[in-house]
Amino acid sequence: MEEELKKKTGGRKSTVAEYDERISEALELILYKRLSSGEFRTTFSKTYNVSERTADATWKRCKDILKQRFTEEQNELIEQQLARYFDLLERARFDNNKRVERETLNDISKLYGIEQAKKIDITSSGEAIAINIILDK
Repeated sequence: MEEELKKKTGGRKSTVAEYDERISEALELILYKRLSSGEFRTTFSKTYNVSERTADATWKRCKDILKQRFTEEQNELIEQQLARYFDLLERARFDNNKRVERETLNDISKLYGIEQAKKIDITSSGEAIAINIILDK
């Protein structure tokens, strides 16, 4: 009975080293060969003799890894840019350059996402609105 169960489920599980190697190669398939999820599922399942369900799980894991890496890189770039802006702000204050100081503070607020929302008129395209109410009835 156990032998039949093993045949149905595909057999053994991979080791940690095999899993890490497969994830690395899966990332290469996604990044360099630019496979879609369907193409990846087919290619990965045939290459490693795993089910398409396992290939889908690997696809999801790779996407999570890429998202995490992108977020970390983005945060690092924002920190570097903020350091440059604060250096520029300090130099502008030292030189008493109010225009550069104001523009730098504006850019810093944009990076932090604390700028005020701009009001946009979407109803009248900037034209005066005329409202006529007739109460004769």
